[in-house]
Amino acid sequence: MTATDPRGLRGFLPLLVVSLVVVAVAFGLSRDLWLENLHNGLLALSLTMVGAYVLFQRPGHREGLLFLAAGVVEGVMFLGRQVGHAPSSDASQWWGWLGVWPLAVALALTTFAVICFPDGRLPSPRWRPVAAVVVVLAVCCASVSAIWPVEYAAAGVVTPHPFHAETPDLVARVWDAVAHPSYIVFQVLWVVALVARWRSSDGSGRRQVAWLAVAAGISVGALLVGLVIWGTPVPGLISATLLPITAGWAIVHGQNVAAYSALSWMSRAGPASEDRPTDLARAVAEALAAPGAILWMGPRDDLHAVGVWPESDEDIPPMDLDLLASWPDHQVRAVTSRDAVVGALSVRRTGIDRLSLAENRLFDDLAAQAALVIDHLDLGEIILRQRQAGHLEGLSPREREVLQLMARGLSNAAICEELHLSVKTVEPVVSTIFTKLGLHPDAASNRRVLAVLAFIRT
Repeated sequence: MTATDPRGLRGFLPLLVVSLVVVAVAFGLSRDLWLENLHNGLLALSLTMVGAYVLFQRPGHREGLLFLAAGVVEGVMFLGRQVGHAPSSDASQWWGWLGVWPLAVALALTTFAVICFPDGRLPSPRWRPVAAVVVVLAVCCASVSAIWPVEYAAAGVVTPHPFHAETPDLVARVWDAVAHPSYIVFQVLWVVALVARWRSSDGSGRRQVAWLAVAAGISVGALLVGLVIWGTPVPGLISATLLPITAGWAIVHGQNVAAYSALSWMSRAGPASEDRPTDLARAVAEALAAPGAILWMGPRDDLHAVGVWPESDEDIPPMDLDLLASWPDHQVRAVTSRDAVVGALSVRRTGIDRLSLAENRLFDDLAAQAALVIDHLDLGEIILRQRQAGHLEGLSPREREVLQLMARGLSNAAICEELHLSVKTVEPVVSTIFTKLGLHPDAASNRRVLAVLAFIRT
């Protein structure tokens, strides 16, 4: 663990929290297998483990912190209810108390986790008053429950309340009028937030919401089956553990399922693409869920922006790679070719939303493709100079014919079939073409196709 390791202490603390929750759940289960409380233990385990995993993949991610906090509260409630349901000492009343009053806090944290899914932020500033109302209601309900035994009967806790043995009638009436409707409102907000997120998201964001919606549908289905067939909500409550697991998977890997399609952006762009640097910048931004990306070209001390997404008329000055890497809220990858820096890729990402391990690997793969694009730009300049020097005018009709077929992406074997010629006839023609272009005739290299496309468009 070093000071520069982003997964050092911050990676250890979530694991410590998971360990404590596991111990709490194991200790609670050792007392009794109480089915009506089992879902709290399972939720505690799933929430903390998913939260720790998200934080390991994306240190500081707000959604991971919400999962972890909700899991801790669920773990405390589970252990408290287990002890309060089967007391063994005078201290059991305090455990029973801890098993009841944090319910409002757990629901509020879950509500925030759903509202802020998948990036840990509110869908829009208009949700700030809603978030404030959730906090106020949760604090009020938790405070009343901590002072009076308003939820003891519903929670199945038999230990006495440590402060008051009974609830005054006025408090009970206010509780019934405020608490239970508030809990229903929290759950309605889950649906509203997911619908709002769906409407404001692109294809990738919608897929993440869809996965969570499917998990919620399975949980609701299990709840209905349990109520209709067995007359108990336990199956639905237990299956609710699918929700944090699905949400965590969508946060860490859901983006990458769609993002890795960016690695085929070059073939999707096709020969008609006139601006491959901008195409690549757009693919990088979409793949890494970033608001913008730039492809830079040049040596490390004199980088020039050649592809910018979103496109802008703003004049971007030359940049040094070290200075670019020091920009706040930016992720940068050097682009190398033949062991030399030939450019860079940069994306805007906020400090709290760092790249995950999978996204870092994806960024590396995209940087490798950026090297091909920069090679393409260099080759285009070479071909332009060759044309201006009149060197391409010396291509024979056969060589031009072969060059056109190469531009269509045909291999040497396919060209032979197209022209009804032998390989021994076509390969020397290809070698001659590359010689006249000043390029190495490597049939296995992507530079071959890129060079030909540049020639056709010049």
